[in-house]
Amino acid sequence: MVDLGNKHECLSCGTKFYDLGRSQLVCPSCGGDQEELAEGAADEKPAAAKAPSSKAKKAKKAKKAKKAKSAKAKKDKKEDAPEDPAD
Repeated sequence: MVDLGNKHECLSCGTKFYDLGRSQLVCPSCGGDQEELAEGAADEKPAAAKAPSSKAKKAKKAKKAKKAKSAKAKKDKKEDAPEDPAD
């Protein structure tokens, strides 16, 4: 069996790849140098402040759409109300 080395996941694009026993890790998909990306990621934000997951993004988007729909319904209701005869 062929030794493919260790399996890694690109810190930039998420592609999974084997290092093929090489010491320098470069993503075959985007060309990102994993050592540079790891240093940059450590400098930019702590591990606890990761980007929101796709589920969280979808939930936020749905909440925003619901809020916009509610605001539109209130506006439509206000426009349909009869005018004040005192004017």
